[in-house]
Amino acid sequence: MTPSAATRPAVTQRPYDRVSARPLGKAAATARDSVFLRSAFASGVPAGYEVPPAYEVAVIHRLSAETGELAWMFDGHTFCYGMVWEGYGSFKCGRLPEEAPTPGLLLTHQGDSDRVTNEDNPDEVRNVSFVIAEGGPKPFDHVKRSKGMGPVHQAVARFPSGRMVTFLTFDYLKRGGGLDPEAEICRSDRAVCFPSEPVRY
Repeated sequence: MTPSAATRPAVTQRPYDRVSARPLGKAAATARDSVFLRSAFASGVPAGYEVPPAYEVAVIHRLSAETGELAWMFDGHTFCYGMVWEGYGSFKCGRLPEEAPTPGLLLTHQGDSDRVTNEDNPDEVRNVSFVIAEGGPKPFDHVKRSKGMGPVHQAVARFPSGRMVTFLTFDYLKRGGGLDPEAEICRSDRAVCFPSEPVRY
């Protein structure tokens, strides 16, 4: 059954910034991230997208000198998200959907396997979900946390217009077992919340 207009997620009213966002605070890449960024872009990004300058890359989570998670936005509606595992990089790039997944969110992605974990033991393999939320820099965290769910990592970026976005990642066991359908992640003011179950485009 097709949802009525009243029950559909609201269309996110946002300016389509024509230039890239810049990361704020600890999200900005520094000299210590040089090896990480080289590893990330060694194999390039998806066809049709360009490798950004380092000052446009938001580092969401630093796992080590060569591993982590990063994201950037070329403009107000084009994003890329990447994970790097000890020399191997994987990227997802695309355009934001016109309709928000839920109010305050711009994009949710269900996750990719984290190759830092032991792939030989399927019970230990984790997926990492990626979310783009409107605004910043108020922190997000678990409100009700499922067993085995990892911490929330985040990075804020700002467009020249002043508009800000928050990139979020969180991990969970790939095989599930213990996820709570009522568990959710919320911004500290509770104005933006979403389920911490694996989310999809």
